[in-house]
Amino acid sequence: MGLRIMIFTGEASGEMYGGLLGEALRELKPDIRLSGIGGDFMAGAGIELFAHIRDLSVMGFWEVIRDYRQLRNILEKGRERVRKERPDAVVLVDFYRFNIEIAREARGLGIPVFYYVPPKLWVWGGRRIRTLRECVDRVLAVFPFEEEFFGSRGMPVTYVGNPLLELLEREEPNPIPPDPDLADPGRMVIGLLPGSRLSEVRQILPVFLSSAKLIRGQLGDKVRFLLPLANTVPMPLVQEMVSSSSADLPLTIVQGGSRHVLRRSDAAMIASGTATLEAFLIGTPQVVAYKTSWLTSFLARRLVRIPWVSLPNILAGREVVEELLQENLTPERLAAALLDLVRNDERKKDYRKAGEAARESLKGREASRLAARAVLAPFAGMEEGGPVGT
Repeated sequence: MGLRIMIFTGEASGEMYGGLLGEALRELKPDIRLSGIGGDFMAGAGIELFAHIRDLSVMGFWEVIRDYRQLRNILEKGRERVRKERPDAVVLVDFYRFNIEIAREARGLGIPVFYYVPPKLWVWGGRRIRTLRECVDRVLAVFPFEEEFFGSRGMPVTYVGNPLLELLEREEPNPIPPDPDLADPGRMVIGLLPGSRLSEVRQILPVFLSSAKLIRGQLGDKVRFLLPLANTVPMPLVQEMVSSSSADLPLTIVQGGSRHVLRRSDAAMIASGTATLEAFLIGTPQVVAYKTSWLTSFLARRLVRIPWVSLPNILAGREVVEELLQENLTPERLAAALLDLVRNDERKKDYRKAGEAARESLKGREASRLAARAVLAPFAGMEEGGPVGT
């Protein structure tokens, strides 16, 4: 019987990374058995799912409390599968508050636990590092500075590189329908990316739509809008939100394809998250936005230890994108910030130069393959520092 590995994710970006990891694990060890919690990408990679991430797409303190019963049921299902099947190893991908409970269960049973795309303790001041040391055997870091951060705090860590670069280079179907207006070089295309969680979309998309209306008021027929949806966000819900906004926009909604949208867009308004890093590495100018419940915001402001929330600014170590958060996120400010950005060639040049530097710092490693080798090392005698290959 082959090795049995469980992979647990909780959101769209994490399940993409989980799927890439599953493919790499199967390439290195074809008889491996993979299962876990994920989404369509993981299922397509041959990972048996016992829960889908569309039922886990919440973020923030209040949002978790509000959906506590549903999350608790899925968490118990995950724990039960770990207890019943006793996999050889458990791999957690992001989604800390949920996944750390899976880690406790597995560690209590003596099952090795790996954390791929670890929690951003460098944002939250490292308060959770003791819990991580108690529940996780090894962190698989995706940013260069994480290796020193976790290692200096007594946490076994391996830097594997960032799997987002693999996704950016991966061919995927283009969901954007043929449209002469989108192909017209005289028209500006603006992407609207309101997040992959329902709680995010409900808070942020109305502001994006109102801002888009203001932008169209200034640019008229010279602008078009593209709105890609993660597979965790139902199309009918977004169509209803667009219809009820009365914005009457030249807007195309597409299922998936955020990277195609970013490559096609002259600029984008983006909810803080992985998509901001995608845009940064692709070179699409952006304004970062975020809005959550007042309780989540109240608590976050007292915990966050760095001056920015977006990955581009964190990686650059300075403000290369404007961040509009909470009460500062208004349609008027967002529209003004985006229009100022697209009209400012120097800002765009500086932004793209910083993005190229970030890409250079992250490339040169096959993250999924290295992460898979680290997971298999205790069982196959592979050396984590050895050459990549079968």
